[in-house]
Amino acid sequence: MEFVVLLLIFGFITHRLDRRLKAQAAEIALLRGRLDKALTGALPLSSAEAAPAEVPVPEVEALPEEEIGEPVFASEAEETAAPPPPEPAAPAPPRAGWRELEESLASRWLIWLGGGTMALAAAFFIKLSVDHGWLGPSVRVALGLLAGFGLMVGGEWLRRRPMQRAVAALQPDYVPPALTAAGLFTAFISVYGGFALFGLFAPLVAFALLAALSLIGIGLSLLQGPLIAALGLLAGYVSPLLVSTDNPDAWGLFAYLLALNGAGMAVVLYRGWRWLGWGALTGAALWPLLWLIDPWRSGDALPTGIYLLLTSALFLVPAVLGVLDQTPPEPAPTTGWRRALPDWIRRKQRHPADRLAMMAMRLFGLLVAAVTWIDDHGSVSLIALGLFALLAMVAGRRTERIAGVAWIAALTVLLSLAPWSLPYVPASPPPLNADGQPLIVVDPAGYPAAVAHFLWVAGGFAALFGIGGFIALWDARRAAPWASLSALVPLALLTLAYAVVAPPETAIGWPAAALGLAGLLVGATTPLARHRHRPGASLGLAAFAAGATGAIALGATMVLQEAWLTVALAMQVPVLAWLEQQLNLRELRGVTLLVAVAVLVRLAVNPYVLDYEGYGWIAYGYGLPALGFLAAARWMRSAPDGTGDDLVVMVLEAGALIFTTLMLSLGIHRWMSGSLEEAPSTLAEVALHTLSWLGLALLLAADRRWSARPVAVWGRRLLVLLAAFNVVFLHLTALNPLWNFEWVGTWPVVNRLLLAYGAPAVLGLVYLWYDPPPSRSLRSAAPVLPLLLIATNLALEIRHAFQGPVLAGYGVSDAEWYSYSAGFLLFAVAMLVAGIRFGWGWMRHAGLILVLAVVAKVFLSDMSDLEGMYRVASFLGLGLCLVGTGWLYQRLLRPPPAGGTPESPLPPTDNLLDQRTH
Repeated sequence: MEFVVLLLIFGFITHRLDRRLKAQAAEIALLRGRLDKALTGALPLSSAEAAPAEVPVPEVEALPEEEIGEPVFASEAEETAAPPPPEPAAPAPPRAGWRELEESLASRWLIWLGGGTMALAAAFFIKLSVDHGWLGPSVRVALGLLAGFGLMVGGEWLRRRPMQRAVAALQPDYVPPALTAAGLFTAFISVYGGFALFGLFAPLVAFALLAALSLIGIGLSLLQGPLIAALGLLAGYVSPLLVSTDNPDAWGLFAYLLALNGAGMAVVLYRGWRWLGWGALTGAALWPLLWLIDPWRSGDALPTGIYLLLTSALFLVPAVLGVLDQTPPEPAPTTGWRRALPDWIRRKQRHPADRLAMMAMRLFGLLVAAVTWIDDHGSVSLIALGLFALLAMVAGRRTERIAGVAWIAALTVLLSLAPWSLPYVPASPPPLNADGQPLIVVDPAGYPAAVAHFLWVAGGFAALFGIGGFIALWDARRAAPWASLSALVPLALLTLAYAVVAPPETAIGWPAAALGLAGLLVGATTPLARHRHRPGASLGLAAFAAGATGAIALGATMVLQEAWLTVALAMQVPVLAWLEQQLNLRELRGVTLLVAVAVLVRLAVNPYVLDYEGYGWIAYGYGLPALGFLAAARWMRSAPDGTGDDLVVMVLEAGALIFTTLMLSLGIHRWMSGSLEEAPSTLAEVALHTLSWLGLALLLAADRRWSARPVAVWGRRLLVLLAAFNVVFLHLTALNPLWNFEWVGTWPVVNRLLLAYGAPAVLGLVYLWYDPPPSRSLRSAAPVLPLLLIATNLALEIRHAFQGPVLAGYGVSDAEWYSYSAGFLLFAVAMLVAGIRFGWGWMRHAGLILVLAVVAKVFLSDMSDLEGMYRVASFLGLGLCLVGTGWLYQRLLRPPPAGGTPESPLPPTDNLLDQRTH
């Protein structure tokens, strides 16, 4: 029954295709006749358009209008006249959804389903013959191969038919590729079944047959489309997995894979199928990785290295020849912080072939590094690594759009040499002269042969990139990649060698090598400066200048230790800024930004600085970088073109502020705690931190040169918020001496209470005077915290007068309880007087609230808790203050006369924070 249904479906599809082909043939004949008559002049265009009945047309089903378009020809009579501008063609009416679904189903998916069904039929036939024993294994495999080759030949024969070519000229034709794909699959499973199920083929023969089928598929794809190529390529990469042996051979496998990669890339070059290149890259990179994981044996470095080199060159060919896409992409606009970055590290849009080449070099670079690791840095793997670097440099110089492959090779070299295991170099005592003084020698301990070998290899690669990059720099359209390669890669290799070898501190040869490299880089700028007018020469000068300063800093690193090392790194920033100003090299800003970020990370988030010994390093370890960053920001901001104030300047100013804050905070913590690893635990230390932050914020607000800078504005706001957080959660709560049992001093007023509460309150009010908050609501609420600190200081001073230097406890005498009422009443009156005198409404209101609070205390607590003269004094003092307050309000706040203005000495403004007159 299923066969009958399939047969009916196939007949219906064939009938529909036959009718469509006849209609299309009639249309082609009609158009050809009109074109011949119009070109020979026998029939004018209007006549040709009006006489469609002259050409005999067989009776066919009428096609919809959207499927037949009228041709338009140019008239020969208008040769001398200028042709009018062409009018835009009207858009074709949209097709009905059912018609699109029908065409897609009938002309594409059912065809591929039919091809897959035929391939499954072959597989089912083989299985059925095995189950019933109808035919012998040889006959079954032979029949499968004959069926497969018959389908492939039938697909190619059908493609060559004139009627099928006419169909392919109008729309994609999927029938021949479907037949060919079914035949290829049938032949493939027949060979594999003969090998895996019946043992008819030896492994080598089966592998050769499968490889031949995959190559046949790739060859047929040139005639029948990309899907056949994908199927052939997939079969080729899967074949080594299907046919395995007990003794795998790297030479045979990688030779086969190299031929397969070559065939795939040849199709890519010939037909321009970019996606096929990505598929080939996946298979080409996956197989070496699998080989390195399991079957790797000693001696496989040579075939693997040759394969990786030749395959890398193979995937570079489309980019070098530029065959996939000749149209350069439009550069993406650079906005925001990306403007500060150098041009050579910005993200760019690339050609499709360039993207394929870059990705291939990244993958094969990782594989080359892995081969170097597994081979234990043997001579063969190191030679392959050097050839890979040379190939990348040559290809990048040949096609400068992919000059980044040279940097990929440089990173591959660094990644390959980083895990090199070397013996430890002991630090022997230096020899002494006759007077007992140490002698400075170039190599006091001597290096083992393995270390010397590593140094020679690192030096060779440094020379390759340094000299090669300098040679490639000349006449290059993009000088920055080659200049940076020549300047920075030798510096990176010297740094890596110093880190891997870990030489003794007395070895003077390492800083000498760093200074020598700096001298070479400075010398390289001399010939380049003579050709500064050339495009990209300024970028080259900037790269060499950055490399020279980095080499000097590296030399200082080798000599100096701990904090001085950071200082040496930070001093690169002002040097680069000075060079940028003197040489007018704006390209140095990107390098300066990278160095500044590195110094910020080392000083701000490096936990190892807490292990440094001594006190003095905090001053010069953070103070000198802060001064250097400020100087660099000033030089860069004074650019003559008026564009100097950019992201780099803001980062430098922010770094200077961060270093200054850390210098003050770490200095206070080291002084109070004795060790940077301890957490702050005393009220005195926390108070000093709060005062330092408020003082720094006040300086940023008072200095007119910096107060308007964005970094100064946001920096002082963050410092004030940090100080407020400290006050609320530490001063007033966690470390409050009322329950912390901390000794606050024996002197009245001038003690730790003044340090922790009175001084921060005064600094806070002064800061609010200089830098009032932007909104009116914040201006009204901001003074609450300083006044709370003053009130807390007053209360704790009263308790200190009665309890002594330790305030914790529960006993309260009548005198102390009365003193709170008297003290806060006087404080409230003082606030009222000041608020009325200077027109500070917020203080006047706060004083009234405090007076009411004292009234509530007197009537609710003092009336019952105090006895004798203390109760009398409490009520008497309260009454006098209330009367005096009323008298003061009557004198200074008189109501306005009828029809007049109020007679009041108050200023028109009602807020302290609005009274800035400076």
